[in-house]
Amino acid sequence: MTNSVVDSERTIDANRRLRWRLNRSALAFETSVLERLVDNHPGNIDFLVALGQAYARLRRHQRGLEVDRTLVARQPDEPTFRYNLACSLALTGDLNGACGELLQAITLGYRDFEHLLADEDLVALRRDNRFGLIRDRMAELTSPQSS
Repeated sequence: MTNSVVDSERTIDANRRLRWRLNRSALAFETSVLERLVDNHPGNIDFLVALGQAYARLRRHQRGLEVDRTLVARQPDEPTFRYNLACSLALTGDLNGACGELLQAITLGYRDFEHLLADEDLVALRRDNRFGLIRDRMAELTSPQSS
């Protein structure tokens, strides 16, 4: 390789790292603003949802789990909140809890099974035998006889 090609690759790599750091810094700033908003407006579900999403993007799984538990406590019949809690539980290693929350989300009406089967947050659960319970429930709901 010529020096100019090597220099060009180094520049591209340095630019990528810089973009990643800037994006991460912006997200960290956004998260700190959302934390303040949630503190000042504890009843605002939208702020809490946004904070949970920010924690997820920053891979702060334990904090995201706390937010998801709060959302489920406030709106226990919301299937998306149950689904997100299942993801947080899976990411923090509680596969039994994740399985239970996913089954509850499905019972409450969660039906985006294509997303569920591709969601990176649920990889560990999909590799676990307990995921068979979820597959069985999805099959029950998608079989022609359940219509």
